Amino acid sequence: MLLIALFAGCSSAPPECPECPEPIVTESSKHEAADHVLSDWEAELLAEPLDDLRAGIRPFHPEGFGVCRGIQRCEEFLGADPGLLPSGDYMIYAELRVPQLGTGWKADFDLHCDIQKEGVDTRPYDYDRSYEVAYSGPNRGYRLAPMMRIKSAEPDGALRDCTYTLTPIRPDGEAAEALSGSYTTY
Repeated sequence: MLLIALFAGCSSAPPECPECPEPIVTESSKHEAADHVLSDWEAELLAEPLDDLRAGIRPFHPEGFGVCRGIQRCEEFLGADPGLLPSGDYMIYAELRVPQLGTGWKADFDLHCDIQKEGVDTRPYDYDRSYEVAYSGPNRGYRLAPMMRIKSAEPDGALRDCTYTLTPIRPDGEAAEALSGSYTTY
């Protein structure tokens, strides 16, 4: 009898399992990063610095990148694309908001001008420089001034059509979208 019961128990199909429940997703389980789970409090605390990191290097204010009248300081902001500059001294200027976290932030400046002088073939002029930039506090940006001095009414009478860019570089080497502008001197 025991043998029959044993065989009967082995031959029967296993009982069907109920469906496994779906995992419960809590608010804190949504904030996973690198195999770590952040609590709601931690996620809220890190939200602003994380947004700042993701925004990267950017102009500190609406007049934070472009051409200014002046030699050492921005006396009058003319914008990123001021067109033909009247006679005077100018500079390419930037005041940048740099994230507070992380070290090794950079900004790469590139200038390209086509110089046209009457009776002479157009010739190019190129200049580039890399700047290390850092967080300067909540009330002012990191200033790059002058990145290039500009003299309008060129002594040699040449027309200069110039374009320039400032490319933000994250500490991991990834480049963000470049800021750009142009100007002309005669």
